[in-house]
Amino acid sequence: MAKEYPKANYKEYRESRNPYAPKIRELELAPGPKTILVDESSEKNRGEWRKFFARDGLLNLELGAYHGETSIHLASNAPENLHVAIEWKFKQCYKAGKKARDKDLENLTFLRANIARLPWVFAPGELDRVWILFPDPWSKTNQQKWRLLQPGFFHMLGALLKEGKELLIKTDHADYAAFIAESLQEANCFSPMDKELAASRWALIPPTPFERIFMRQGKQMHSFALVRNANPVKPPEEVQQVLAGS
Repeated sequence: MAKEYPKANYKEYRESRNPYAPKIRELELAPGPKTILVDESSEKNRGEWRKFFARDGLLNLELGAYHGETSIHLASNAPENLHVAIEWKFKQCYKAGKKARDKDLENLTFLRANIARLPWVFAPGELDRVWILFPDPWSKTNQQKWRLLQPGFFHMLGALLKEGKELLIKTDHADYAAFIAESLQEANCFSPMDKELAASRWALIPPTPFERIFMRQGKQMHSFALVRNANPVKPPEEVQQVLAGS
């Protein structure tokens, strides 16, 4: 079982030839709500996201936001909270940011950003709740090195969440669910949430588009509702210096 995320994924950004790259940059620079930030811009508010939004509030993070349905729902229904969502693909991130702008959401921004570089985006303890919904399972054996939710990544999240803060994960992939469970046990920095509290958290969001497809196919959903415990964390070497310098 692959358990170490590729070191190359921590690299800095470079120019892209993706046809949506100029469109997403244009949207970033447009007047109005800053509903999208791209690459290096995503790392300029580290430790100051509440200043970026110009107010206090519970800070949600969604990883792998796709077209943004979940974060737009959360931002629309909890305007008192703050919401950041990361999506790597240019087209999907552009569409999500445009939807948020069309809705004039001032408490949500989408980041076209590298999830492996989270410690450059957020300071330790800055986040309150992290959502990870249907991450890519990389189901083939030779692809499993790309699986995000391995022990080092959970240690990294553990550094960004204070004790008692929350992590919610959902997947339809049974093998990946087993991989996640084993990784969580190895990392040992998150504990199961109270069942009643977990139910209230899942009630905050509707089924994602992927989840609706999976449900029609009769697939079983596997969910993890967790809180950061008091155990120490040891993030990957590639990010230790960044976290220590906060």
